[in-house]
Amino acid sequence: MRVELERRILEIVKQRSKNGVIQSELWSLLGVDNREGSRAVLSLVRKGLIRREQILYKGRKTYVLKYIPEKLEEVDLKVSLNPVIKLPCFVCKELYRCGSGGFFNPYKCSLLTYFLQSSST
Repeated sequence: MRVELERRILEIVKQRSKNGVIQSELWSLLGVDNREGSRAVLSLVRKGLIRREQILYKGRKTYVLKYIPEKLEEVDLKVSLNPVIKLPCFVCKELYRCGSGGFFNPYKCSLLTYFLQSSST
């Protein structure tokens, strides 16, 4: 039953995604009480599907619920690895032993120093 309530809440919040939906109005739309509705909303928030923003509505503090787009499906992200793909650390056979204070040390590495100096120009 709770899964069904979560599904219905998510549908309504998606439909009103631009402005969101006032939490207290959602309870009356669904015919549920505050306690039952709040549990379902918090579950959706924990799952990362919606977010709650506290607002002042008709002189009272309440929450507006907004839909978070599906991860990477509706959000256009472009990441380029070109700047770091030539980093000498990726092909270094001593990488697993490298660390500050040790014999193999990124602060003393001539290949890394050269890479950083050449990439900054």
